[in-house]
Amino acid sequence: MRKSSLLECLTAVLLALSCAAARAEIPLYKLDPYDQITLGKADENKVLKIEPLNLTPKQIARKIKSRGKVTVNLVDSTGKTYEIRWRSIVKAETFGELILNKAVKFSAIGKFDDAFDYFTFLLRNKPKTPGLNEAIDKSLQAEVMRANEKQQYDSALALLRELHRRNPEFPKIESAQGKMTDKLVEQYIAKRDYASARTLLRSLAATFPGNTVVAHWRNRLQGETAPLLAEARAAIDSGRWGKAAELSRRIAEIWPDLPGARQLALTVHRKFSRVVVGVGSFAADFTPGKLNDWPARRDSRLVYRTLTEFAGPSIEGGNYICPVGEISSEALGRQMAIKLKPGIRWAKGDATLSNSAVSMRLLEMAVPGNPAYRLDWADLIGAISLRGVYGVEVELRRAHVRPEAMLQIVLTPRNYTASSGEPPPTNGPLVIKSRSEQETVFTANHQYFATEPGQPMEIVERRYDTVAQAVRALKRGDIEVLDRVNPWTLTELRREEELVVQPYALPLVHCLIPNLHRPLLSDRTFRRALVYGIHRQVILELMLGGKEIPGCKVTSSPFPLSIGPNDPMGYASDESIKPRPYEPRLTIALAGISLQNYIDSPAGKKQKLEEMPTLVLAHPSDEIASGACASIKLQLKLVGIPIELRPITGPMPERVPDDVDLLYVELATWEPVVDARRLLGEDGMSGKCSPYMSQALRRLDEAVEWGQVRTCLHRVHRLAHADVAVVPLWQVVDHFAYRERIRGISTRPVSLYQNIEQWRPAFQYPSEK
Repeated sequence: MRKSSLLECLTAVLLALSCAAARAEIPLYKLDPYDQITLGKADENKVLKIEPLNLTPKQIARKIKSRGKVTVNLVDSTGKTYEIRWRSIVKAETFGELILNKAVKFSAIGKFDDAFDYFTFLLRNKPKTPGLNEAIDKSLQAEVMRANEKQQYDSALALLRELHRRNPEFPKIESAQGKMTDKLVEQYIAKRDYASARTLLRSLAATFPGNTVVAHWRNRLQGETAPLLAEARAAIDSGRWGKAAELSRRIAEIWPDLPGARQLALTVHRKFSRVVVGVGSFAADFTPGKLNDWPARRDSRLVYRTLTEFAGPSIEGGNYICPVGEISSEALGRQMAIKLKPGIRWAKGDATLSNSAVSMRLLEMAVPGNPAYRLDWADLIGAISLRGVYGVEVELRRAHVRPEAMLQIVLTPRNYTASSGEPPPTNGPLVIKSRSEQETVFTANHQYFATEPGQPMEIVERRYDTVAQAVRALKRGDIEVLDRVNPWTLTELRREEELVVQPYALPLVHCLIPNLHRPLLSDRTFRRALVYGIHRQVILELMLGGKEIPGCKVTSSPFPLSIGPNDPMGYASDESIKPRPYEPRLTIALAGISLQNYIDSPAGKKQKLEEMPTLVLAHPSDEIASGACASIKLQLKLVGIPIELRPITGPMPERVPDDVDLLYVELATWEPVVDARRLLGEDGMSGKCSPYMSQALRRLDEAVEWGQVRTCLHRVHRLAHADVAVVPLWQVVDHFAYRERIRGISTRPVSLYQNIEQWRPAFQYPSEK
């Protein structure tokens, strides 16, 4: 035989084998239907696949007993018909019976998934196949036994429930479900997952009322909670409401249906309400008014009430309140009169706030070297005098449009010194009770001067690694407030009927703060290269999930932009200054020039730098900042500028650290007339500024009316843009979410706890869910 003929023969054989193998892999129910008959010994017990007879199994059985003949078409032959005597047929199986037999075989060898596919086909297409329901029940029973052997009790229980749904009279089904429920409840109780345990018991009781397993666990859990109820009542009698609230929550966690437990919880709620808040990170310090620290701005309102507080935007600048008294302007803005409320105390001790303590704090702000020193205040203040017992009069060297903005300061007793290293004593509505890696608990300050009836007596902040985890907890009711919602999840949350999603009053401006003392970053050319190398619009669109959110836009300014046509808070930004476009080629050119200039400089020669160094970019550890910085790193890598990301786990630094090239910040520059210096001045976040910027800030300090302020701030914006004093990225309007049962939360607050005294959580008990 020729080689070519042999090759052709082998190819044909292999093709035939592969076709047969492929056919064997196809499930029987996906083949064209056929019946199967088995002939007697006289016909050598042949098994024939024939085209369907379209007869039921009972009709075929009667025919086999008759003397007639049947005409059949074999499946494997084309167009040929055969006559066969009915009595020569020993066994005949319809296509449905063949599929059922196959399913039974799969079940017998433990291939339950395959058996399920076959059973499903029959239920949908041939539900009257004899023996189908009995076979399914036996298969489910066998699968239950295997799951039990593998200690997969949840799967076994699910299978038993399906078996009961199909056949409520299946032998010993109640006993089997009871035993499996008992094993699962034992596991849940060991993990302290009482809610899941109760769900299983309720389901079993609904299916089989009076089941002994339900009675056993009800008695056991009631036995555990009854002493707690007695202890909680004793705590109420002795006025220990915090302890009573803790015990009440414990009872509700274990067995909320305990007689008397609901009434106890209602009594405790009326005296000691509690709100659980989901957060991404805890505050490392509680200094009020920080420009670039979200957790500190959020939590400082819980523990501190400052001399003045930013309450929101107004027609001209911010609106300020004095929670500890009243502040008025006199003598055409050249004088401030402060009148304190009597009896204001700190959380600890018996000392009360006096006008002498306030005057000392105001003087400390004017003393160089003091931790509270502010250059703008020192330049503005003329003299301080006391009026009576509670009054303070401040003489100013000149009028100022918003001197209250400088007075967002922590108030301290006269005997307190910052050099002691201890944080200032607190005077807010709550104090820190406990802190752990997962929770910070704030409890009521019983000496708080502005307590309102019904305000929350305990705030629990619970940390989540991702906002997605926090959102799921909010939907389940594990938390009642979420302090910050990622922009790309807003649409999803707004669909939830029981949730309210609100924007905060003012946007945050996201920027990169360059370290002007580091190589390359001290060169304006290189800073311009960075701006041109970051495609800010693309990153912002990704951050927003492709949606348009009012107020979220790329910016050229470190100050807020107007959100709408009548928004007064954009007064500091000159919106004729457009953001620099994305120009990667220009980045490569400018960065190359800057690098070469540095290499040729004495410092560069000493360092022996030959290529672009890796820049360190520090950033907050939240998802928004981390995602943005990852995109910035990728984009700058494409233009030859390597970046090392460094998440910040502690408090946000008030200026760029010495060992960092760039600092990603989310700025709350909500009062630019005073925040401009804090950001861009000699002691600002970069630690340095140009003579031109210093002069512009000095003129801003001297402005006495809003027209001058606006002109000066526009000049500051132009200088910052030209010099790239900061790398502005985008402006984002943040949102928070809460469950409807929390009432009294103000619309568009400046910060989450701005009106914490008005929060009123409605009573809700677990058994009512």
